[in-house]
Amino acid sequence: MTKIKKWMAFIIGLIAILVILIAAVKFIFIGFFVDLWWFQTQGMTSYYLLRLFYPYLILIFFTILFFAIFYVNFRVASHIIGFEDKPDGYKEKKWLKHLNHALRNMYILLSFVMALIVAIPIFRNWEDSLRFIFGHNSGVLDPLFGKDISFYLFSLPIYHLLQKEVLTVVALMLAGVLFIYWYEWAATPIEHRIKSQKARWHTSILVIFIFAVLCWGFMLERYDLLHETGNLPIFKGPGFVEMTIILPSIWVTALSLMLTGIFLVLKIHRCVGWKMPIIFFLIFIISFLGKNVETFGDTVRKYMVLPNQMVRDRDYIKANVESTLAAYGLDKVETRDFEMNSAASFDAGDPDTLRRLRNVPVWDRDILGSVFEELQGIRTYYSFPSIDVDRYWVNGEYRQVFLGAREINNSKLPKVAQNWINRHLQYTHGQGVAMIPAAQAGDEPMTWLIKDIPPQSQFGLSSDQTDIYFGLEDKPYAIVPNSVGEIGSPAGESENIVHYHGTGGIAVNSLLRKILLAYYFKDRDIFFTTKTNDQSKILFRRNITERILHITPFFKLDQDPYIVHTPKGLFWIQDAYTTASKYPIASPYKEEGFNYIRNSVKIVVDAYNGNVSYYEADSSDPIINAYRKMYPGMFKPISEMPAFLKQHIRYPRDIFTIQMSIYATYHQTNPERFFRQEDNWVFSKIAVGQEFFPATPYYLTLDLLEPGKDEFFLFLPLSPFGRDNLRALMFAGNDLENYGKIYAYRFPRDKQVYGPAQVHSLVNQDVEISEQFSLWDQQGSELVFGKMIIEPTGGAPLYIQPIYLQEEGPLKIPQIKRLIMCLEDAVVMAPSLEEAAVKLEDELRRNFDRFERKVPMSPSIQTQTIPADDIKTEETKPDPKSLLMEGS
Repeated sequence: MTKIKKWMAFIIGLIAILVILIAAVKFIFIGFFVDLWWFQTQGMTSYYLLRLFYPYLILIFFTILFFAIFYVNFRVASHIIGFEDKPDGYKEKKWLKHLNHALRNMYILLSFVMALIVAIPIFRNWEDSLRFIFGHNSGVLDPLFGKDISFYLFSLPIYHLLQKEVLTVVALMLAGVLFIYWYEWAATPIEHRIKSQKARWHTSILVIFIFAVLCWGFMLERYDLLHETGNLPIFKGPGFVEMTIILPSIWVTALSLMLTGIFLVLKIHRCVGWKMPIIFFLIFIISFLGKNVETFGDTVRKYMVLPNQMVRDRDYIKANVESTLAAYGLDKVETRDFEMNSAASFDAGDPDTLRRLRNVPVWDRDILGSVFEELQGIRTYYSFPSIDVDRYWVNGEYRQVFLGAREINNSKLPKVAQNWINRHLQYTHGQGVAMIPAAQAGDEPMTWLIKDIPPQSQFGLSSDQTDIYFGLEDKPYAIVPNSVGEIGSPAGESENIVHYHGTGGIAVNSLLRKILLAYYFKDRDIFFTTKTNDQSKILFRRNITERILHITPFFKLDQDPYIVHTPKGLFWIQDAYTTASKYPIASPYKEEGFNYIRNSVKIVVDAYNGNVSYYEADSSDPIINAYRKMYPGMFKPISEMPAFLKQHIRYPRDIFTIQMSIYATYHQTNPERFFRQEDNWVFSKIAVGQEFFPATPYYLTLDLLEPGKDEFFLFLPLSPFGRDNLRALMFAGNDLENYGKIYAYRFPRDKQVYGPAQVHSLVNQDVEISEQFSLWDQQGSELVFGKMIIEPTGGAPLYIQPIYLQEEGPLKIPQIKRLIMCLEDAVVMAPSLEEAAVKLEDELRRNFDRFERKVPMSPSIQTQTIPADDIKTEETKPDPKSLLMEGS
């Protein structure tokens, strides 16, 4: 027993040495120290160390587990071949005794090597293993087997991995044990050889265990059926063939294989003959071929399923629809039928109409980039990498706005000025934001809610801190504060020199740190510069996307992070997604490889200090819950987000686009309708120049849910497949009370409701508007059509399209010239939305009056249906007077 303890201590010490060596390699590498300091500035030291050591903890755990399994079996085998089973008179040769002793000592090393080989694949999948350990039930069950969704997301992948590893372990163990028994038998003289019953039972147990592991693998195949693709393109998941042919075959395969193993062992012990093992093995072969040979399943599908597929596969189509909607968070979409009223009821003077018009985003954010660059860039080295849309309280009103962050862009400096001091010590940060209201009239000067350097506002939108050190631009590292000073806001003809006082960055306050950082950045100037001081810090990873991915590489990030202007300073909000590809029965999103997505995390980055904070936005998501347990204290509940930031969170466009791509087909929840695909939707076509492209989501501020209460919504128009009319208008809530709730305005299928492409044709066919376009689109100027906006207001969808005019040349500053408004057949154009609304009301009334004059018939005239056979054709000459009257 003492000897065993010594060997166990030896193996544990060997594992510890291995871990220390691996860790030492990490420590010696300079990146470890730099990352450790960097995470310390973020207050994430424990998180960093957990991510660093988790893989090795997994490796140690499974290495010890498999080592114990190997060692115990080898130890049992060594006892069985000991002297207690030898006959009287047998004397082992001295050399053989020493060889046997050496082999027994090799068991420890052999067990360790074999355990390490088996544990390495699990080590490579350490993150999946952690999700398996920390994941818990979601409370959502799959519709066919009734298993919790977390089983498929966390457990099933690990079970498949473990099944292969355990099978490898037992096979290697059986081979080793058999070799030990064979060696002992071969080394024993013939006259002293005996057949050990203990050895036979030992090997029998291992054989039975191998059969059990094989059967476990077959049983896991049942759940793999929920990812079946053989029924595509109609639906994803198992169908009649899989559930009535393949699934029973799996059960028969597993059961017959297990019985084969049991009777094979009984045959080895001479309890039964060969008949039973052979019978069950033949059953195994037949059932195995039945579930794997495609010809058999294809024959059943061809002759039994396809002629009656709606009957055979109805329940499975329903399961696919339900699972897909749940996987993309679409199972709670609220559907509303849009009530088509008479457009003549449109009232331009109604206060609600005027309030809505004040928030219509007539500017196109793609066009605004050049406007902000030219009018608010001010200095060569500033740029606006992105224009964001948001809502703010301005003078007591809930207003939709466009804003952009004025960031530093060192590449715009003149080449002679792009020296080390300018790039890393002086030109270090951006200066605040520029902001305009979303609505604006044509031929009017731009209204700036925030403008200039330093940022100024006449609307009460001030902030304590407006410097931007972290943003969307790829900025080089900066060493601040420093003895040279940083370029701040201009002060007359000179520059205002400022110094950084934030908490971000790694201290550069010692010779050792200078050496290490110079080596890390491959820049000797960090070491040789004399411009640093005791307060100097080096800021790097200043692109917020790079910063976030370095901390949490397991998230999928939204492509549109946005800046938020608050009284406390400037902050970036980045939406992050958790995704999975193993959600049962759910259809995947295009070629992206995932069939489950949640906007589970809101990430906030301080534009001045660089601090990154994570807020859990969807507590029902099992994936983020697993990460929250893996990394305690890393993810805060959304309730802890500061109020001045919480009012600016929004439902992201990326996930809404993904959801609508799925919903366009899977809104057909009736299995028969889904099978016929009779009401498929597509993204409506939007004209961009002379070409048409699928619409993209856009934000609007309307009082759709509660009259008189403006809310921020995300919209997307959908059209019937192959048609251009409008079929549905999807929108999602952004404000806290209705955040993430998705609604569908469905338009009547039996009425013509113009879509964006059709409205574009109506605009081009209007004679007055076309003439004005031709007049503007002369040499020296260029006419630009803005993106069309659809509002579900009035008796029908209201279309609004801005028209811009810009110079044909290198300097392009688009200006809003006119605004087009369309409701049903009425199309008008005016300099402002208010004027367009008045003109639209007049046009609608004229159209209504013309319609009323044409439709009514004299009371004395009675209509009568005449059979077609009774109609006699007679050639009549038209009356010239009547033609003249009709023409007039």
